[in-house]
Amino acid sequence: MAFYNMGLRLLRHVRDAEKAGTPFMTIEQAVHRLTGELGDWYRIDAGHLRIGDRADLVVVDPERLDSTLDDYAENRVEQYGGLSRMVNRNDDTVNAVFVGGRAVFLDGEATDVVGTQRTGRFLRAAHKAPAPTIQEAEMASVS
Repeated sequence: MAFYNMGLRLLRHVRDAEKAGTPFMTIEQAVHRLTGELGDWYRIDAGHLRIGDRADLVVVDPERLDSTLDDYAENRVEQYGGLSRMVNRNDDTVNAVFVGGRAVFLDGEATDVVGTQRTGRFLRAAHKAPAPTIQEAEMASVS
C-alpha cells in the first residue's frame, strides 16, 4: 500500500534514528533529498530557497512526526461522485502549505485560493529529466 506522506515518514525515521544514536543522515540532508534533489532532477525552479525561485513551502511541526503518520483514513471526494479514497492528511503535522508564495493550506483547512486560482503549474510531457550531470552542464556553459 502506498502512502503519499512518505516524506513525513522519512523525516520521522531520520529524527528517530538521530535520537537513538544511530543517525544515517541529518534532517537537513533529508529535507534536501525530498526537495532540492527532486527539483534538480526534474530541472524545475523548485526545491531550493533562492531569490527568484517560486516560493513553494511546507511548514512541519517536528513534534507531530509521530504514530499519527501511520493512521489510515478515507474521505469521500464530492467531485468524483462521492467516491471514497484513502487519505493521509496529517493536518496536525503540516501547519501550512504555500505554492508559488500563496497559502493553499493553513491550520488544517484549504484556503479560498484552492480550486479558484492557479498557484502552481504542470510539467509538460516533453520536459527533459533528469538534470544534466555536472560535466554536461559545464560543457554546455563553455559552448
